[in-house]
Amino acid sequence: MLELKKKAIIISLISVSLILFGIVGCVRKSIPKQTGPAGASVATEGKVSEGGKRDAIAQKSSSAISDSLGLQTDSLAVDSVLVNGVMVAKTDSIAADTLTNPDDLQFVVKYTAQDSTIMEVDKKEVHLYGNAEVNYGTINLKADYIRLNWITNEVFAMGSLDSTTSKMIGEPIFQDGATTYNTKEIRYNFKSKKAIIKGIVTQEGDGNIRGERVKKDEEGNFYIHKAMYTTCTLTHPHFYINAPKIKLVHQKQVISGPFNMVISDVPLPIALPFGFFPFPKKKEIGTSGIIFPTYGEEPNGRGFYLRNGGYYFAISEYINAQVTGQIYSTGSWGVGLASTYSKRYRYNGSFSFNYNRNKSGDEIDQLTKKGVTNDFSILWSHAPKPRGNSTFSANVNVSSNSYNQFQEFNVQKYTSNVASSSVQYNRTIGQYMRAAASLRVNQNFGQINPTTQIKEDGKTNINSNFSFGVNQIAPFALKNARGRWFESFRLGMDFTGDYALSNVLTSIDTSYTSLGFRLTNEIDTARINQQEILDFSVGNLPDMLRDAQFTGNYSLPISLPNFKVFRFINLTPSMSLNGEVFTKQYRYTEVEPGYIRMDTLNKVGTQYSYNFGAGLNTRFYGTFFVGGKRLEAIRHTVIPSLSFTYTPDFTGSSFGFYQKLNITDLDGNQKELSLSKFNGIGSGISNGRASSVVSFSLNNSFEMKLRSKSDTAAKQFEKVSLLDNLSLGGNYNLLADSLNLSNITVNANARVGKNLNLNFNMNLDPYSYVEDSYYTQGKKINKFAITQGEGLANLQNLGFTLGTNFSPKQSSDNKPKPGENSTSTPEQREFIQQNPEIYVDYTIPWNISLNYNFNLSKPGLSKTTIVQAVNVTGDLSLTKNFKISGSTGFDFVAFKPTITQLTLYRDLHCWDMSFSWTPFAGSRTRMSNYSFTLKVKSSILQDLKVSRRRSFYDQSAY
Repeated sequence: MLELKKKAIIISLISVSLILFGIVGCVRKSIPKQTGPAGASVATEGKVSEGGKRDAIAQKSSSAISDSLGLQTDSLAVDSVLVNGVMVAKTDSIAADTLTNPDDLQFVVKYTAQDSTIMEVDKKEVHLYGNAEVNYGTINLKADYIRLNWITNEVFAMGSLDSTTSKMIGEPIFQDGATTYNTKEIRYNFKSKKAIIKGIVTQEGDGNIRGERVKKDEEGNFYIHKAMYTTCTLTHPHFYINAPKIKLVHQKQVISGPFNMVISDVPLPIALPFGFFPFPKKKEIGTSGIIFPTYGEEPNGRGFYLRNGGYYFAISEYINAQVTGQIYSTGSWGVGLASTYSKRYRYNGSFSFNYNRNKSGDEIDQLTKKGVTNDFSILWSHAPKPRGNSTFSANVNVSSNSYNQFQEFNVQKYTSNVASSSVQYNRTIGQYMRAAASLRVNQNFGQINPTTQIKEDGKTNINSNFSFGVNQIAPFALKNARGRWFESFRLGMDFTGDYALSNVLTSIDTSYTSLGFRLTNEIDTARINQQEILDFSVGNLPDMLRDAQFTGNYSLPISLPNFKVFRFINLTPSMSLNGEVFTKQYRYTEVEPGYIRMDTLNKVGTQYSYNFGAGLNTRFYGTFFVGGKRLEAIRHTVIPSLSFTYTPDFTGSSFGFYQKLNITDLDGNQKELSLSKFNGIGSGISNGRASSVVSFSLNNSFEMKLRSKSDTAAKQFEKVSLLDNLSLGGNYNLLADSLNLSNITVNANARVGKNLNLNFNMNLDPYSYVEDSYYTQGKKINKFAITQGEGLANLQNLGFTLGTNFSPKQSSDNKPKPGENSTSTPEQREFIQQNPEIYVDYTIPWNISLNYNFNLSKPGLSKTTIVQAVNVTGDLSLTKNFKISGSTGFDFVAFKPTITQLTLYRDLHCWDMSFSWTPFAGSRTRMSNYSFTLKVKSSILQDLKVSRRRSFYDQSAY
């Protein structure tokens, strides 16, 4: 028994020794070293070393925080540590250690401090002072003071009061992954991942969230008491959403209870019961949600409205969609669908469809059930990324005639009277072959009916086209090419098919003068000598299909070798073969003497034509030496060209393109007619008759040679263009029985100075006209105008435009290239390019564009029509955040201003304000109006806006 007691005592002594050794080892880590006079390290016992005021304040703050959290108060001097009744001085060196318990924590807790690290073994706590930092997995915590407790697995952090500035410094910064939270105090549990926070400030997406007291759960959600939410980046925000409670769903959205807006510290009296603000993230699906409508008063007489409200669907990372609607107080309504899609490295695009049923606000129209229109619009844009040997692209803009008139507020879209669409597919097959298919729609919305004030007689043309071709090859140079003249001979092939459908039915000329015989067929009188325009509807589809045409075109492009004549003249021989394929053709039958019946047969036929020719061109110069102070010389460049083309006669029966028929004319004489089987069906590659055409053109340009202003310039002389181009051209048919000479065209363009651009065109007819009952412009006769005393030629058309642009030199010279010195994302730049009207560039001080247009048209003997107007657009940055822009013009023929608009833009840091006023709308269907919009810049709060529209129905005030 005695031996057992001895063994127990020995074991106890060994255990106590090991424990004491461990305690001493821990204490030695925190014992500061003070350097005495001799430089020896001294351990100070039983006293507190002198410390600064900052450390005493930190001790007081630590005690207060412990009391507030229900913890035992630490009676520790900041400058020393109490270990078994011994006060140990702190160190100024950086202390680094780790704290972990494999049973409780998943990662190692790493901590450092700049001033000191104090450990209380009995409480299992570590105190970190001065630029303290704790890391645990993806969590990082920085503060001036941090306390760790490895029993509760908690960390507490706070700042300290700077006695010099009386401000808190080193307040906690808590980072969890990529998200950072600025706080005043924080207590966090590593095991449960819960936290209690005071005074939080964090950035989520474009939003900034602040709150007084916060609770964080284990899923990363924050429950914030007395919170504010804003997208303003200033310390004192211009606006914010004030809410007693907000839930922040980590990296997804903010959900708020009752809240109200506060703008410039003034709370708005209107409150909302709840709020929902999603955070858009890159490369993520996004968040579905409600789209709030805008409200206002309609300038087209449809009353008050709620417009563009609906729901947004975040379908996937690659595609989204939104469904919107609108409703008006007069009973009008509309729906819309819009979607954008993208696939990286392949394509991106957008699609939208809108339908509106409009009812007039006029009481008489409502009683008579008039003034009801159905409008629609389809927009589709598909842009491929170059990849492989095939591409598919689409640019579709199809709408009803009156859609722009009633639905658009943008001046450019409202005044536009045409729209075009195309869908194209191209493919390269091997090295030489290619194929393509396309669908094109061209619209002209017509003119406004003075009675109904609605656009009518709109023209719509639909063309479906496919093509196949072989690139030109040099058959004599495929192998061992040596540069011989015949090796430049090249040959290719092209075939194109086109199906055309239109609501404009072709005109029919039944006159004896045009046909050469009298027709017995029953003809639609509405189409005689004029086009018939049908409403583009399903009911008129059979009539449009009967008038639709399919035409196939083929050609063999041939390139022949060039030759030099007298060293300075280029001789280019030419040869071509063109043909057409038809699905319809005509058959002529003489019913009785002098009367013929025409029948349209659904029968395939073909017609071709080939020609031979050659062209001559050269270039020569003339220089006039001036020898002035700066003007050295003026040079005149002349480029004449002359070509000859011969086409054989294809009216013979051997070709099968024409039908020979003997008929009796009006005088009772027998004559033979060659009637085309395809005249009026296709594009008409040839009239069948032989032709020998001589074409001519003369191009001129003038420039002057100026001596440089400075003797140190890089170049001694500089060239300045006086006239970029002055050209005239025409042709003469040697084998035509009459009207051999074509019209003469004259074109000119020049740049006057650095800003003024001039474009001029003129069309001259050398023949005389006589009155004709069928044509308002009269009939052209085979007599030159100069022989009839009508001058050198009859002016058919004359037009010229003058345009200039003024802007500060630095705005144009120092303007950065797209994407240069820009923090915008590629998606943002692409959005700005697609919607330039919503982007305001405040960096340009001012800009003015001035254009003058003049056009005179007088075909034959018809009345002269003149169009003359001047247009001015410009903008002015009054300050770096304030811009004014406007557009106006004056029609000298109508003697009234064109559509005029004035817009004010104001950048309010986190808000955008705009005021747009249209004092003169150019049409009584759209009254003068104004609109005011105030909206937040952030994409998160883009629906947070104040909008007001008003129309002036009494224009007498202007």
